[in-house]
Amino acid sequence: MKIYSNALICQGGKIIEGSLAVKEGFVAEIIPAGVVLPSGEVKDVKGNYIMPVFIDTHIHGFGGYGTDCLDGRELLKMSELLAKSGVGAFAPTIYPNEPKAMIKNIEAMAEYIGREKGAKIIGLHIEGPFISPKKLGVMKPEAAAKPDLDLMKAVYEAARGKICAMTLAPELDGIEKIIDFCLERGIIPQVGHTDASYKEVLASGKLSHATHLFNAMRGIGRRDPGAAGAALLEGNFSFEIIADGVHVCPEIVKMALSLKDKSKVILVTDALRPAGTQGGLANNEEVSLEGGVFRRVSDGVVAGSALTMLKGAENLSKWGMGVGGAAMAAAENPARLHKLDFGILQSGKRAYFNIIDRDFNLLETVM
Repeated sequence: MKIYSNALICQGGKIIEGSLAVKEGFVAEIIPAGVVLPSGEVKDVKGNYIMPVFIDTHIHGFGGYGTDCLDGRELLKMSELLAKSGVGAFAPTIYPNEPKAMIKNIEAMAEYIGREKGAKIIGLHIEGPFISPKKLGVMKPEAAAKPDLDLMKAVYEAARGKICAMTLAPELDGIEKIIDFCLERGIIPQVGHTDASYKEVLASGKLSHATHLFNAMRGIGRRDPGAAGAALLEGNFSFEIIADGVHVCPEIVKMALSLKDKSKVILVTDALRPAGTQGGLANNEEVSLEGGVFRRVSDGVVAGSALTMLKGAENLSKWGMGVGGAAMAAAENPARLHKLDFGILQSGKRAYFNIIDRDFNLLETVM
C-alpha cells in the first residue's frame, strides 16, 4: 500500500485534510488528519491538493495534434501530451463536414481508439452534423445536415460504435429518431449549435445535457429562456462550460453557477489543435494566440479555444466554485456522466489523480 499523506483531498465538492491510501492501483481509503496511518510506503504531499485527473469531454486538439487531420495517430499524440497536463481521459471531438469527408475522418480516428498509452479515450464526440444553420459558430455551412437516420447509421458504423456523445439541435424536423438512436446505444445526445426555444429543448423529454453553454445556442431572452435557459433552469440538465473568460465572461459564469447545482457543471476546453502552443494550423487555417483564444491570422476572428483543463479548473475555483467544486466540474461530474471507473476519489475507484499546489501548478500525475 502507498499512502499520500499531509494532503488536501478533493472529494464531492469538499476538501478533506488527510491522507489517500492506494492499493494495487485503486483507492483504498481516505484517512482524515490525526488518524494513525496503516503500514505502507508514505509520501508527504506537503499540504498540496490531491484532485482526480481531469476529464475533457469536448476537445478538438492539443499540442499541435488534432481531430481535423484524417490521421487517427494524432489521437495517440494527444493522449500522450494530455496525460502530461493532468488529463486522464478525453473525448476527441469531430466537427462535421460534407458527409463523405466526415465519415472518412471518423473512420480514421476510430481505428486508433484503444491504442492510446496516456490519457484514456472515452469515445468520439461528434459535434453535429444535425445542427442549426443559424448557429454554426466557426463551422462551415456544409457542416449542417437535416436529420437522416441512414446518415446517422453510417456515422455510427464508421466510428465502430465508439461514439460517446453527439451534439444536435432539438428543433430540427425528424431529430427524434436520431435522439432515440443515440439513447439506445449509450450515446449522450447533447443540445448544442441550436436555435431551439425553451419549449423545443424540452419537447422530447429525453435531453438532459448541453454543449458549451451560451456558445452557438439561443440565449436567454425576456420572452423565451431559449436553449441556454433550459439548461440552466431545468434541474435534470447538466451543461458544458468553456471557462476561459472569453467564450463566456466570468460574470456570466458566476450567474450560471448561482443558478445550478455544482454537480451539473462540466468543465471542457473545446481546445483547438494548437492548444498549449502560440499558434499554428486549425481546420486548415493559420491561427495565433491572442487574448487567451486563437484568432485567425487572416482576419482576427476568434477561431476557437486555447484553454487547458488546469487553467479552466483554476478559473472556476476563483469564480465561485472553490477548489472542491472545480474538481467536481473537471473530473467527478464528467466521470459520472460517462460512467467511468475513475475520476472520483473514493474506495474502489482507480487511483488516477493529480497533485496540484495552491497556485494551481501541476506537480505530479498518478495513473
